[in-house]
Amino acid sequence: MFSSLFKFITPRLTFGLIFLFSAASVTFAIYAQLFQGAEPCPLCIAQRVFYAIIAFFAFCALINNCKSWGNLIYAIIILAVALFGAKIAHHHVWLQSLPPDQWPASCGMPLEVLYKKIPLSGFIKTVLTGTAECAAIDWKVFGFSGPLVSMYGYLLVAVGAIYALIPRRLFIKQRYY
Repeated sequence: MFSSLFKFITPRLTFGLIFLFSAASVTFAIYAQLFQGAEPCPLCIAQRVFYAIIAFFAFCALINNCKSWGNLIYAIIILAVALFGAKIAHHHVWLQSLPPDQWPASCGMPLEVLYKKIPLSGFIKTVLTGTAECAAIDWKVFGFSGPLVSMYGYLLVAVGAIYALIPRRLFIKQRYY
């Protein structure tokens, strides 16, 4: 059973599906911002960036069509970025689960101004810790908050990357004539 699955769903197809999913996620987030009025918070923007990074590496893996070591490297990079994105999305979901009196204080300035005022390390820390605007649930996808859907999307990408890591020779029987 597994041998037919591993013959049909190759690592290249897996990377192609990961690319399409990640690119669609970024595209939908931009669509929601421009046409549905969903203003992104710093954590939302960080999640978009991680999906874009995943899409970039999945596209490179798709184009290169590497064999064993190349697939391994691309899959590990995608897995690492997906797990870090899932951590950020989980933190965002946790912030949204807090009661309003426990929300963190807002940074008080837009990201463009914040980026110009503080050093890069401080900017990254501020963006990834979240603020009061991150705790508010502004929009939903299929009845769930955007960060929750994003977290499950990262976990789905991680499963795809793990699938691409599995050596095919373990399940595909070689015939010697």
